[in-house]
Order: sequence, then structure tokens, then C-alpha cells
Amino acid sequence: MALYIGICLAVVYGLTAMTAAQADMKDSCRWKCLTFAQLWPGSFCLTFSKHKCMIPDQVDGWTIHGLWPNGKESCNRTWKLAQKDIGDLWTDMRKYWPSLINEDPFKFWQREWTKHGTCGTCAKNMSCPHKYFSLALELRTKVSIDEYFSAAGIKPSCHNGYTYGRFHTALSYLGPYVNLQCCKDKKRQVLVQIKIHFSKDLSIGCKTFEENVIYSYYKPCTKKSEIYLYPFTDHPHNPCS
Repeated sequence: MALYIGICLAVVYGLTAMTAAQADMKDSCRWKCLTFAQLWPGSFCLTFSKHKCMIPDQVDGWTIHGLWPNGKESCNRTWKLAQKDIGDLWTDMRKYWPSLINEDPFKFWQREWTKHGTCGTCAKNMSCPHKYFSLALELRTKVSIDEYFSAAGIKPSCHNGYTYGRFHTALSYLGPYVNLQCCKDKKRQVLVQIKIHFSKDLSIGCKTFEENVIYSYYKPCTKKSEIYLYPFTDHPHNPCS
């Protein structure tokens, strides 16, 4: 009898655990928007004075910061990223999704997968690590900030800034849900990150929740003063010294 009761309890516990896991997975799919964030390496290091910062030789433009299902994080901590999962993407990842601090870039990708990628696996185009990282690389090509700025005559410079409107006009085809984020260099606004919002079906534009910018490294750029796009230099912590 004791054995029978033990078996029954084990079955019930197993069903409960399975139901809880299924509930967690279902909950992780309740996001509507994706944020695709790109960084400008020429100004990124201004915000990381306590870390050794570098721009890898193969990097020559805007880089990927992340692809984030909004409102969800770390949905499956047990699903680890392995190098073999993205072996054929390695060259493109190092160029377009590098680590800009002195660390193994794979560690950066592992964090992005655990924190954000696992929350997108309910979508067919992000159902595994290879699809998730491939999609981010695809979006980086589809939304080429380098090309749009070049077409608008916006060039990196330590001497010439541009109005908020000039930047937004260059990206106007992306719709209203594009966030320009800046850091401060003395009294200057310096563009460091651009966030573009996609709906779950990857159509451009999605109204996301309001961000808490109090604890963010970057703040929304404002219209009060010109915005600078700093050039790449050999001393990225102080590119315009």
C-alpha cells in the first residue's frame, strides 16, 4: 500500500511539474513586440570607462546589441547556447554582433540567448539558437542604418553635429516607433544606440511599453541640442580628444 501511494504521489507530482513548465512556456509567449537594438561603436565606449573597451578590426559600422521580446527575460535558463549551434554564423557574428569590451564574444552571445533568445522560441523564426541569431543578422541587413545615414548625408564627425529631425528623417520609413538613444560627452549629445520595434510577425512598428530609463546607460536623445555621431578611433574611450 505504501509503495502504491508513493507511485501515485510521484505521478501526480510529475504531472504538476509538467503543467507548471507548460504554463511557464505559454506565459513566455505572451509578448507582442520585438525590440531590435543596434549600437554605434564610435561612442559606445564613452559609457564604459571602467571597462577595457575596443572596436574589433573587422567592425566598420553599426553593430547588433540584441533582439529582445518585450517584457520577458530568461524564459529557459536550462537551454544553453553551444558553439556548434551557430558555427556557420561565426564570421558574420564577429563582424555584426561583436563584443565591444575585452571578453570572448561567445560569452556575450550566451548571455543574449539565455536572457532574450529563449523567450522567442515559441515563434517559428526563433525556435532555436541558429534561427534566433540568423534572424538578428537578417534584420541587421534589412535595417541598414549605415546605408540610411549615408544616403541622408550623415557622416561621423567630432566637429559637426546634426539636428534630431535630421536623424529621424533619415529613418522615417521605419515609422514612429524608432528610439534614438544618446549618452553625454561633456555638454554634447552623442548618438550611441537605436532601437527599432517590430511586431511579432516582423512587420516594422509596434507600440511597446514605456521603458524605465532611470537605470539605463543611455537616455532618449532630445531636440534641445545637436546630436553627434563620433568616428571610430584608436582610443574609443575618448574618440574626440
